[in-house]
Amino acid sequence: MAKLMGIPRPTRIVRALPLLRKRSGSAPAPGDGNARSVHRNDWVRSAPATAVRGLLQRVLLTPVLRAELTITVDNVEVLDRIGGPAILVSNHSSHLDAPVLLEALGPRRRRRVAVSAAADYFFDVWWRAAPSGLVIGTFPLERRGGRGPHASSRLLADGWSLVMFPEGGRSYTGEMRPFKKGAAYLALEAGVPVVPIALRGTYDAMPPRRNWPAKGRPPVHVTFGEPLHGREGERAGDFTPRIEEAVAKLLANS
Repeated sequence: MAKLMGIPRPTRIVRALPLLRKRSGSAPAPGDGNARSVHRNDWVRSAPATAVRGLLQRVLLTPVLRAELTITVDNVEVLDRIGGPAILVSNHSSHLDAPVLLEALGPRRRRRVAVSAAADYFFDVWWRAAPSGLVIGTFPLERRGGRGPHASSRLLADGWSLVMFPEGGRSYTGEMRPFKKGAAYLALEAGVPVVPIALRGTYDAMPPRRNWPAKGRPPVHVTFGEPLHGREGERAGDFTPRIEEAVAKLLANS
């Protein structure tokens, strides 16, 4: 029955889970002199895990979000004209932001989308790294930077688009904070476009320190902007303000 429905057999999924294999586990964060452990979850982008994630999002994530929120999406079709990986950049003020953004993308567009998550919080223990990766598709992002190869660069090279929140963490006031340069640097290095996105309403629906959306299906508005491309010779310090301005304009007009 599982084979007929296109769902991978459990034994195949188990073999894909590095957490269950002796050679897997945690690895020191790149550039971290203290060799702090980060639990890698590369297995969540395997074919079996991707199929399971798609199923979980359809039968769990979408029904819950649609039952608790009133979601409106504008201009998501802009992604269909890109024809390759991109960095999706948004403001960030709630734990709802990533799930809502994935819901706005829809099943087809989100299939090869990975969501950045703080390595020091979501990947410090396996029981946060594994479920967030399997359901949301998260990958570890070092907020303190560091040298050496990064998961984000490898994912872009493999054709995955990335969701990134350049503020470096959630806003505890709902107001957008200054953007850090990581997303701009990565886009310039990989030669991929940046798609600005405005998330309005997620803070009011579920601000920090709240663990469930407010009652009454509060409205949430997701607006996608036109892709931004790095200019010849442009540096991350110059590209970042352009990205930040684009997101701010979308917020003001949404």
